Amino acid sequence: MSSAAVQTLWAELIAATLADAGVRLVVLSPGSRSTPLAAAFAAEPRLELVTIIDERAAAFFALGAARASGTPAAIACTSGSAAAHYLPAIVEASAAGVPLVVLTADRPPELLACGANQTIDQVKLYGTAPRGAFDLGAPEGSDLALRALRRKIAQAVALSRGPHAGPVHLEVPLRKPLEPAAPTTDAEHAAARTVAALRAQPLLAAAPRLVADPAALAALAAAITAEPHGVIAAGALPAGTTRDAVFALAARTGYPILAETGSQLRLGAHAAAVTLVDHAELVAIAPALVLQLGAEPLVALAAPARYVLAPHAWQDPDSSARGVLVGDLTSTLAALTARVPERGSGEWAAVWRAADVRAAAALDRALAAHPRNEVSAVRAAIDAAPTAQLQLGNSLPVRVADLAARSGTGLARAVLTQRGASGIDGLVASAAGATRAGPVLLVLGDVSFAHDVGGLLAAREATAPLAIVVIDNAGGRIFDGLPIGRATLAPDTYARCFTTPPGLDPVAIARAFGARGVLAETPAAVAAAVTAALAQRGPTVIHAPVSPTGAHDVKRTARELLAGEPS
Repeated sequence: MSSAAVQTLWAELIAATLADAGVRLVVLSPGSRSTPLAAAFAAEPRLELVTIIDERAAAFFALGAARASGTPAAIACTSGSAAAHYLPAIVEASAAGVPLVVLTADRPPELLACGANQTIDQVKLYGTAPRGAFDLGAPEGSDLALRALRRKIAQAVALSRGPHAGPVHLEVPLRKPLEPAAPTTDAEHAAARTVAALRAQPLLAAAPRLVADPAALAALAAAITAEPHGVIAAGALPAGTTRDAVFALAARTGYPILAETGSQLRLGAHAAAVTLVDHAELVAIAPALVLQLGAEPLVALAAPARYVLAPHAWQDPDSSARGVLVGDLTSTLAALTARVPERGSGEWAAVWRAADVRAAAALDRALAAHPRNEVSAVRAAIDAAPTAQLQLGNSLPVRVADLAARSGTGLARAVLTQRGASGIDGLVASAAGATRAGPVLLVLGDVSFAHDVGGLLAAREATAPLAIVVIDNAGGRIFDGLPIGRATLAPDTYARCFTTPPGLDPVAIARAFGARGVLAETPAAVAAAVTAALAQRGPTVIHAPVSPTGAHDVKRTARELLAGEPS
C-alpha cells in the first residue's frame, strides 16, 4: 500500500526516529523531491531545522556542529547533483570519525535509469566513505515495512556513533504527490495507528565501543616500564578527549607530553607538563620510546620504538610502529596507568623542561625580530579568546598555532581541527556549525577563506559569536617550506601553480554577505578585534595581513638562536 498519506506517515516516522535516536540538528537544503522530509522535520519539535541553500556549505555546517558536540547531526537534500555536493564533508567526517547522518531524497525505482529529470544513480554515491548505506525503499504502509523503517533509522544513527564514528547514508525514494496528506482510507488509518504505536515505544540503540586487547596492553606496559627515556606525543584528538587520563599516565611514567594544539592538551592551566611539539624539533632531543596518541603529529619524532594508541582506526602511515592499540582512548590510558609502576618526574623530564624553556625564549626573540609574522598574529588571536572554542585551518595555520599557543596558561577549551582528510574546504561553514556548542574563534589562511567564501552564507546561522581571523600572507605559503619552494621554478609559475595568492578583500566580502568586517594590521589590533567580535552574536571577519615569509622566518631564526646557545 502506497499513497500520499502513507508517504507523509513514512517521513514523519523518519523524523521521529531520528529524534528518538539522539539527533537534534537537521540541516536542510531545499528541493522538490525532499518535500515530505522537509515538512516532517519542521513538524518534529525535538529537531532544530536549519535551512542552507548550498549543499556543500550545509554539509560542513552540520559536520562542524557534530564535531563540536560529539552527537550526530543530519543533513537532507533533494535528488540529483545536489547530493553530490555533500561528498567533501562526508569524506572529512569519515576520516575524522565525526557522526553525520546523510539523507538524500530520490526518485522511486520506476524512474531510475530511464532519463527521468534530475535523476542520477545515488546508491553507493559516496563510495566507501560512509560507515553504512541504507536504501529505505519506496514508502509502504504495512506493519513490517514501517517497523523496518524505524529499525533502519535507529541502526544508521547507532552506526554513525561507533564503534568507529562517521557518516551514514540514507537513500530515501519518494513518489509524487510530494505534499503532506492526511489518512482517509481504512488502510491509511491502520498505518497511522502503527506509526503511533512505534513512536510510543522506547528506542534503545547504543553504539558499541572498541576496547584495546588486554595482552597488547600488558606488552606495552612492560615496554614502558623498561624504558625511562620516553615521551608521549599527541596528534589531533577529538574535542571530548579526557585530558586527566593523559596527565595521569605522564605523571606515573615521568614521560613529558609533546602536544599539538589540536590534541586538546595544550591549552589550560593543567597543561604545565606539556612541551611544545615544534620545540621538540627545535631542541632535537632523541627519545628512546614514543607513545603516540591519536593521529600522527605534524612534527614526527624518530625513536627506536614507537607505539600508537588510536581511538578508532589504525594510525601508522610510515609502517614503523612496534604496535598499534585501537580502542577507547580513556579506558586504554587508564589501563596502562594501572599497569606501569610509579616512576615520577626525574632527570629525563627535567631535561625536556629546560629545553622547552630555552626554545620558548628563542621563539620570543625570533618573534621580536620579525614584527609582521603570522605567529604573533595567531598568538594574539588565541590569547584574546580564552574561553571560545578554537578552530584551526589547515596548511600553515594549524602548524603556526603550535608555535603560537602557550602551554600551561588560560582555560581549557575545545580545539577543533579538520585533520581527517586535512582539506581546506568548508572551514567557515563548519566553524559556523560549531557555534551550536558556544562561541568560536576560527583562524584560517587567505586561500582557505577564498575557498569557502560561500560559507559566509551558512555563517548567518551562527547561534553564538564567531570570530573569523583571516591570516593573509598572500597565498599558500605552506609550499615555501616544501621542496617545491626551493626548486628553480620561475616566480610567476610558482605563484600561479602553488601559492595562488587570492588578492581578495575579506572585509568587503564579509560586508557583502551581511557580516561584520574589520582590518587588523598588528597583533594588538587582532587581539582587540577578536575581543570585540566575541562580544557580539554572529560572524565577524578579521583581515590580518602579515609578511609572506613570516612563519618560516621565525622558525629559522629560532633555530639559529638555539644553535648558538649551550645546551
